[in-house]
Amino acid sequence: MRYGFCTGFAASMTGPISYPLIDAVAAAGYDYVEFPLMQTAALSDAAFDTLAAYLADAKLAADCTCNMFPASLRITEPKLDRQAVGSYLELAFGRLARLGTRTIVLGSTGARNLPAGTDEATGYERMMRLLTELVIPLLDAYDMTVAIEPINGNDSNFIRTLPEGMALVERAAHPRVQLLADLMHMLYEQESPEALAAYAANLRHIHVSERDRVLPFGGYSDELAALLERLHALGYDGTISFECGPSTAAETAAALRLLRRTMEE
Repeated sequence: MRYGFCTGFAASMTGPISYPLIDAVAAAGYDYVEFPLMQTAALSDAAFDTLAAYLADAKLAADCTCNMFPASLRITEPKLDRQAVGSYLELAFGRLARLGTRTIVLGSTGARNLPAGTDEATGYERMMRLLTELVIPLLDAYDMTVAIEPINGNDSNFIRTLPEGMALVERAAHPRVQLLADLMHMLYEQESPEALAAYAANLRHIHVSERDRVLPFGGYSDELAALLERLHALGYDGTISFECGPSTAAETAAALRLLRRTMEE
């Protein structure tokens, strides 16, 4: 099991890197830090060099990255801007390779939500266009995997549940296109722990949070506990990250201790 901490909601999605947060994550004993890709891709070359060196000094990996696309790159429009999206991905994948990242989370509702009047079948066709023409060739070239993230209906009008995410994975039928389970989104969609069992073979990555992005550091709600217990019973042994709002260094460390006990004992 590899344990990580997402920085996006805890600090910034697009602004400067929070080095105090990186310090807290490293000091707490996490294996990796998970940045929003749209943040690291937007850094200047000098700022990215500083980040890469800082992580190396901290001995902190970057196994996964989330928030694959900024909202400015609309990937479900009738006409895909291949030049803009392709240029963004070329830069982003090169930087991820330098950080040692292996898993890219494709949530990005601002980029992915369907335009008004677009049905889901068309949405899947447009996502397949993106994956086939631009994403999968880079995944193969850089030896990475994309994890499709279902996002609850409060924020998303497309791919809201694990079955809907799995529908895209099955359409792609490619080993580098897999599924992410975000337990907070599962809570909002009232998905059963058995949904995790149904798609266990394709689960590449997990996000953990209580509702409202509350970091669980002193205990779990009954619903979140049931999801984590099912993952443990399934023998899940991949990457798992907290994706929560701001917290203190002590809370960040306590959350990791609790999660380790839950997943390993």
